Amino acid sequence: MNKLYRTGLFFLTLSLTLVSGCWDNSEVNEIAVELGWGIDKAPNKRVKISAQAIIPARINGGQDGKSGGGKDKPFFVVSGEGMNTLDAVQQMQTKLSRLVFRGHRRVIVIGESMARQGVKDVFDTYTRDPNLKLRTDIFIVMGGTANEFLKTSYPLENIAALGVLGEYDQIGTPIEMGLLNFLHAATSEGASPAVPAVAIGMDSSSGNQPHQNVTSNPEGFRIIGTAIFNKELKMVGFLKMEEGRAIRWVTGNLNKLTVPVTIPGEEGNVSISLFKLHSKIQPAVQNGKLKMVVTLTANGAIRENNTRLDLTRPNNVNVVQSVLDKQIEETVSRTISHVQQEYGTDIFGFSDTIKRKNLALWKSIRNDWEHEFREAEISVNANVTVRRIGVTGPALQLKADEVKK
Repeated sequence: MNKLYRTGLFFLTLSLTLVSGCWDNSEVNEIAVELGWGIDKAPNKRVKISAQAIIPARINGGQDGKSGGGKDKPFFVVSGEGMNTLDAVQQMQTKLSRLVFRGHRRVIVIGESMARQGVKDVFDTYTRDPNLKLRTDIFIVMGGTANEFLKTSYPLENIAALGVLGEYDQIGTPIEMGLLNFLHAATSEGASPAVPAVAIGMDSSSGNQPHQNVTSNPEGFRIIGTAIFNKELKMVGFLKMEEGRAIRWVTGNLNKLTVPVTIPGEEGNVSISLFKLHSKIQPAVQNGKLKMVVTLTANGAIRENNTRLDLTRPNNVNVVQSVLDKQIEETVSRTISHVQQEYGTDIFGFSDTIKRKNLALWKSIRNDWEHEFREAEISVNANVTVRRIGVTGPALQLKADEVKK
């Protein structure tokens, strides 16, 4: 009887699963599938919402078989303005024959002007919509608008919005976690959000400048750094790529990194690919002063050796590891100090760590956390272990008497 009951329950569950369908029963040919979403500042304190939706008939490359950079793009961008997000979406919907479906959204982009004005008043709806996909990434468009970004074609992807996700993945950051991380920091008692920043155009000859003219190269885009927000969800600063990597390592949101180092006493340099990156934060109070110890660990593989060092010798590998550890410690310490002194906003989540590990300490400093964060003594210890040196020890172009054993 028990077995019969379990069998019946299984088939009942299966039947309900098969007939349940979508929550709103919308047919595929009645919806506009949106992958990219844009938020911009509009006149008179209004908001401009843009959606990048796919054109199903062209999704496989269009008639000419080309990618998103072709004449017939497999997507289009539509926008609307209103006093808030849903008002703008309602205005947008008057231009569409189908209902915008947000269940497959992959990217949210925010124009720089909107980010600096603040997004606190436009994010409420993103926590209420049952169709909302929380595993979505957020990017700030520096020197441009979200609408301009969504209209930009990308040569390697049919759907342009997916190109920036690929770029983000290539720099070693777990994708599709941006919105969750943003909302977590926004609702945290002490932490503040940090969001990757992109620039329209693939020409980086002018450097990673946040205010580059977006018309210099309208095709494609590139990640240029990290935008910093305060507790009011207003963008207050911008950090370059190196600093952004440091932040992601400290917060545990970095899974790979390539670091070039110059070895003292050597004319060349060494490049190491890091993997299995981890971070540990330990808070403490000494003599009435808040102190934090950040320990960064990783494994490494040497990918390039332009020095005289024979890396089959353990002593030479130890030299490389020591120099690498010191460089990482200096870079991360410099980044933390920069954020403390210039912005005073805890984008590293130190407050959450204190609350989790020492609740009594957090209760004693929570009311003056910004001051405590600015004044905290934060030290960084790095410990990288080189696991692989490649198939050769010294550089192949060196003669035997030039190799340093």
